[in-house]
Amino acid sequence: MGITLTSLSVHGPNLEIAEVIFDTKRRLIRGPSETGKSYIYDCLWYMLGGDDLPGTFPLTQGYQEFRLRFNAHDDEYEVRRGLSGGAAAIYLRTLGNEEQEFEPLDQDLGRLLVNLSGASGKQILRNHSKRGAVTGDDLRHWSLWSQTSIPAKHPAVGINQAAAKHEASFHLFLTGTDDSGIQLRKSQAEAERARGELQGAEAALARIQALMPEDVKREEVVEALSRVDLTLSAIASQYNARATALKELRQQIVDTSDKLRKTENDRNHSKSMISRFELLEKKYTNDLARLGGTSEGVAFFQELPTVSCPLCGTPSESQVDPNDLRPAAPNRYRIAISAEAEKINALRAGLLAALQHEKDRHQILKTNAEKLSDNLNALQNREALTLHNTRIEFTADPKKLALQRSELTAQLSNFDEIEHLTIEIGRLKKSTVRKRINVSREGGTFSREVANRAKVFLNTWGFNSIDNIALDDAVCDLRIDDRSRLSYGAGIRGLYLSSLVIALMEHALEKGHPHLGIVVLDSPLKTYADPESTEEHEVPPATIIDHFYSWLSTWNGRGQIIVLENEPIKPEIAALLDPITFTRVRGKGRYGFYPLRNDANNSL
Repeated sequence: MGITLTSLSVHGPNLEIAEVIFDTKRRLIRGPSETGKSYIYDCLWYMLGGDDLPGTFPLTQGYQEFRLRFNAHDDEYEVRRGLSGGAAAIYLRTLGNEEQEFEPLDQDLGRLLVNLSGASGKQILRNHSKRGAVTGDDLRHWSLWSQTSIPAKHPAVGINQAAAKHEASFHLFLTGTDDSGIQLRKSQAEAERARGELQGAEAALARIQALMPEDVKREEVVEALSRVDLTLSAIASQYNARATALKELRQQIVDTSDKLRKTENDRNHSKSMISRFELLEKKYTNDLARLGGTSEGVAFFQELPTVSCPLCGTPSESQVDPNDLRPAAPNRYRIAISAEAEKINALRAGLLAALQHEKDRHQILKTNAEKLSDNLNALQNREALTLHNTRIEFTADPKKLALQRSELTAQLSNFDEIEHLTIEIGRLKKSTVRKRINVSREGGTFSREVANRAKVFLNTWGFNSIDNIALDDAVCDLRIDDRSRLSYGAGIRGLYLSSLVIALMEHALEKGHPHLGIVVLDSPLKTYADPESTEEHEVPPATIIDHFYSWLSTWNGRGQIIVLENEPIKPEIAALLDPITFTRVRGKGRYGFYPLRNDANNSL
């Protein structure tokens, strides 16, 4: 896990590239003040996702872009970022394939570094009320140490609001365990929100209690509601029984009414047929009487003698059709009349039979109609009696019972709401209290291992008088000989801090815990070796410097160390370290980080 820095460069049109190359394990960059050592630190902080822009000076004019290359796993990354700010652009190619062009990678720089460090998905406490993911700032804090922060007399985790998350990230690097299982303390906003909800719940409780009658108990309401429900259930059962009986009775009434209506219709039709038949029988009687009169007239005519006209004496043969005066003509008339009378008698005989049949049918229908009418009246009387008995049987008023039930149900609901609000008020009262949560992170054997590593470094650097050393988990810092690191002088505490951060890196990478994989120290020896310092040293500064450089020249631990320093180095050690040296002397070696130009002042 982690990354390995390979180079830092700055580019501008028609300008010589300013670049430093980093060894994969260690790199010492030396030189006097104002040559660009601390500027390199600022550039690394900026190119690894920091917000602070590196300073500007005459030699930076015309340069536009920083480029930082680093390796991780089997890939080579190049980060590009403008000198004037802006977001970082990331490019990627396969490690070792120098002919391959860098291809753009659409990813946030901070997230990329967190992923490459092995901290992706890890949760750490931002404060006692908030948890969040590891960020690039957490990685930079424990990897890059400026000239002012190394000897500063403040905790290693910092003194600002980020101290809590720096403490959490330290323990993540130390133990490999994040804070996802730690209980959070309620935030101030959550407590205020709970207070608002508490006030609302108390107001609702007071409003409901004001609606409730005095001295009313829940058990009494439940019992009264049970009685009302029992009465309503009985009434409903009785109504259902009456309704079933009435349903059957009314169905019989409907059926009887239908039969009566049909019978009356048939009876009326039969009566109409009888009237018609009687009228037709009268017609036949009249026809027979007329034919009989006609036959008698013809017979009377036959008996009359034939005489001439008494007025003019004209013979009768001359006044009528002679054929009518023939003796056989009246007989033919009488025969025809007789035949017609026989036909009418035959029809009248059939009519009389039909008339009698219809009269018999009418009598039957009349009798049936009377029976059905009596049955219908009886059924209707039974219906009226049933309805009357129902009204008498149910003395309770269902409407009043329903209203009473609604009131009792509302009261019971109020009791339930009072109980719920009481429980909720109790919960909210607890929620308004922000209990202090003591976060205890124990490094255990890991703390011992890091402390022992730091002691080995310090002994190697010349601090041989240390009897015991420990890692204080609570402050993420060393205790040397039962004294806090911050209780020592600036130079000593700076070197003690340097040993801690290097030991933490080696430990994290060895155990497979998250870490950026690099440590950058800006002037770790300067404060200790300052000739103007009033700090008393048990070990001479020259000894510490020589031992530190000697150790660095042979260091081959896990990770990468970059040291920016201006203290002198022995030639034999320099030959082993091969440092990048800034001279700040024109024409002698490398002047500084930026190359000298005729159009700029000789600075940095």
